[in-house]
Amino acid sequence: MRQVDVAIVGAGSAGYTALGLIKQHTDSFVLINEGWYGTTCAKVGCMPSKVLIQIADDFDRLKKLPVEGIEGVDQARVNGEAVMKRVQTMRDGFVEKTITPWQKLPADKNLNGRAAFIDTNTLEITYADGRTEQVQAKQIILAPGSRPVLPPLWQDIEGVVTSDTFFEQASLPKKVAVIGLGVIGLELGQAIARLGVEVVGIEMADTLAGISDPEVRSKALELIGHDFPLYLGQAAQLESTENGVKVNFGEQSIEVDQVLAALGRRPNLDTLKLANAGIVLNERGMPDIDLSTMRIKSSNIYVAGDATGQKAILHEAADEGRIAAYNVIQALQQGEPKHYQARTELGMAFTHPNIGFFGKRFVELDPNHIAIGSYNFNMLGRPRVMQEFEGLIRLYADKTSKCLVGGEMIAPRGEHLLHQLAWVHQLKVEVAEILRLPFYHPNIEEGLRVALRDLAKQLYNEPVEEVVKA
Repeated sequence: MRQVDVAIVGAGSAGYTALGLIKQHTDSFVLINEGWYGTTCAKVGCMPSKVLIQIADDFDRLKKLPVEGIEGVDQARVNGEAVMKRVQTMRDGFVEKTITPWQKLPADKNLNGRAAFIDTNTLEITYADGRTEQVQAKQIILAPGSRPVLPPLWQDIEGVVTSDTFFEQASLPKKVAVIGLGVIGLELGQAIARLGVEVVGIEMADTLAGISDPEVRSKALELIGHDFPLYLGQAAQLESTENGVKVNFGEQSIEVDQVLAALGRRPNLDTLKLANAGIVLNERGMPDIDLSTMRIKSSNIYVAGDATGQKAILHEAADEGRIAAYNVIQALQQGEPKHYQARTELGMAFTHPNIGFFGKRFVELDPNHIAIGSYNFNMLGRPRVMQEFEGLIRLYADKTSKCLVGGEMIAPRGEHLLHQLAWVHQLKVEVAEILRLPFYHPNIEEGLRVALRDLAKQLYNEPVEEVVKA
C-alpha cells in the first residue's frame, strides 16, 4: 500500500489550486481524478457559454445599427455550424490551459481512476481496466466537482441535453425547451434565442436566476421576455415523440427538437463511500463541512469546490481549494486549523442586461432595518447612447451602520457595477463615503450614484457633501 502525506481527489479548479500550494510544502502527494481533466468552468460552464453569449450579443447588436446610419445589416444570417465550431474551438483552447499542469505531473502521482474510502485514511482507486490500488494519506482533500441533475425518467429520452453535453452539438437546434431558469438555463436560453432558435423557458420556482427582490424580478421578466417566453411556477413532464420531445407543463404542451435540462448540479461525493471513513451524512447525503476551514468536522478530510454544494463558481472553488490546502499544511506541521472569512458573496448571470446580486439578497433582510435606493437607467446619457437604457438596480443599506448590506439588479454592464459594489461592501464603507468617490461622466456608474443618492436621503438627516474636504 502506498503511503503519502496528502491525497487530492479531483483535478478541477479547487484541486488545481490546492495542489499548487501542497507541492510547495511536500513531495509526498497523489492526485486522483476520474475521467476527463480540466475544469467545469473551461469545458462545460463559464467559458463556452460566454463564447456563445458573445456571438449572440454581437448578432443582436446588428438590429440596433440602422438607427445609427449603418446600412445593409439586414443581410446578416446565423450559420449554426460555424457558431458551434467557434464555441468548441475556443472551449478547447481554454481546456488545454487547465490540463497542462496535470500533464506535467509524474505518472506515479497522477492517478486516473475512481476513488472510494476504505477507512478514515485509506482510499481505493479503481482504474478503467479494472485494476485497483490502495493509497493511505495523512490528509485528504476532496474536490471531485459536480454533475448535472437529470431526473431518471429523462435520462433515456433522446433529445434531452444538459450543460455537460450542450456544447458538443455540431450545429444549433431549431426549437428548444429550456427547463430550469437559473443562471445556466437563462444564459443559454437567451443566447440561442438571439441567434434565431425558437426557445421556451420553463421554471418550477416563481423567479429566475435566483432573484428575490420582487421589483427586480418583475423587470427581469419584462426584459428577458423580449427574447423568449418565460413560464414560472410550472413543473414539466417529458415524453418521446417520433420527431422530438413533447413537453407538458401546466395546461400546455409543446413539441420541440431538444430539451435543455438546466436543473442545477449535484456534488460528486456519493461515489466516495464517506461512511467507510466514519463520516456521518445528512438527509441530502452531505457531510458537516466547516466552511471557514473546509474541513469535515472531527476528521482529516477537507472538501472544496462544487463538491461542497455551496457556491459552484470558479473563483469560489479556487478560494476553497486554497483554504483547504492551507489547513492541510497546518495539519502536517501539527498546527490547528485556521479559520478564514468568506469574501462578499457575488453572483451574476451574463444575460443581456446582466442580472446579479452582492452581499445579502432582499429576501434575507428585515425590511424594517434597511433603506432601499433604486434607479432604472431610463434617463442616463451613456446607456441611451448605447441603446441599453433598460434595467433596475436596488441597493440595501443598514439604517444603523449606514453601510451597504446587499443589492440586486438587472442592469446594462451590471457585471462591472456588481464588482464595485461588492468591493465597498466588503470594506464596510458608509454610503456617504461611497458618494465621495469619483464618478466619471458619461458612464454607467452614474446610475449607481443616483441609487446611492436615493439611499443617502433616507439614511442621513442632512444632505451629504459629495466632495472631499481638504
